[in-house]
Amino acid sequence: MSYLKLNSLKKTYPNGVTAVKDIDLEIEKGEFVVILGPSGCGKTTTLRMLAGLEEVTNGSIILNGRDITHLPPRQRDISMIFQSYAVWPHMTVAENIAYPLKLRKMDKHTIHSKVQEVARICNILDYLNRYPAQLSGGQRQRVAVARALAVDSKLSLMDEPLSNLDAKLRTSVRTFLKEIHRNTGATTIFVTHDQAEAMALADRIVVMNEGKIEQVGSTREIYNQCGSLFTAQFMGTPPANIQKVSLISNQERLIANDKNAETQFSLDLGNQSAFPGIDRYIGEEIFLAIRPENINISEPKGINETSIEIVEPQGAYTILVTKVFGSEWKIMLEGDIDIRIGQKVSLIIDPGKIMLFDAQSKKRVNFS
Repeated sequence: MSYLKLNSLKKTYPNGVTAVKDIDLEIEKGEFVVILGPSGCGKTTTLRMLAGLEEVTNGSIILNGRDITHLPPRQRDISMIFQSYAVWPHMTVAENIAYPLKLRKMDKHTIHSKVQEVARICNILDYLNRYPAQLSGGQRQRVAVARALAVDSKLSLMDEPLSNLDAKLRTSVRTFLKEIHRNTGATTIFVTHDQAEAMALADRIVVMNEGKIEQVGSTREIYNQCGSLFTAQFMGTPPANIQKVSLISNQERLIANDKNAETQFSLDLGNQSAFPGIDRYIGEEIFLAIRPENINISEPKGINETSIEIVEPQGAYTILVTKVFGSEWKIMLEGDIDIRIGQKVSLIIDPGKIMLFDAQSKKRVNFS
């Protein structure tokens, strides 16, 4: 049996807006699961229903075999870390960490011991007598994490806890959270719209869109085996190059055309045998997606030929911008590439890295 199970969970507000639409999700004990999606997709609402801060319209929440759907927050044995730290300014760090333990009526010795333990884990022992105003944003977030750890809850919820930190601090706190999870094994659900955070932290990622779950999987599965067009568009920096094309077969080669393009560009996708079952899409429109790092270049060969319009050096890699089917495509190559604007090249694409999506359902077309 799964440690946490969401059954047909739904949230509809009094104004008729449905923020979460009958989602089903199972999470195992000790997992670090990240709910990822754009603003307004329902991820925070889902988290708030888990915490008991939002009433569930339909469905159920089962935690460790116990139905907690309608229990008040204090009876759920769940801790939550918010985006805004939510530490009390009039209390010292030690008092902030101790406060939920006092509410549970623990004795002073146990409280003192627990505060010392989690402060050591979170590397804030030297700050126990300070007030939040005397701490940096990263240190305050560590206090919030320490307070959540202190109560030994069955489930830890984190609602975009890094979004108020600057880029450098966000990276260091992210590493800290991963170390904490490795050391404690706490079952954790982390909400974010930042895919880099999701990919760095998650055992599994839950991609949400418009109140529904688009896909659940490991980082590798979500990135390389996108189940929907939305996931392919949302994951990746730069994102995948996506184009609606028509497929034709030419001497056992699979060719993508776009009749609406400003220039009559054709993209040779490789031997048709690399796409078993593609016959049903020949002559039909389909969405083609290729990640920038899965495109290479060579000297112009008269096939897949285009010219470079923009060069963006990034140090460890170089981003090239070109036109394909009249649209802007990006290519990401390792290293500092010596290439000129206006230089003609041919695109080299590995057929095994191409993603195709049904034009109607927007779901991945799988070949086997």
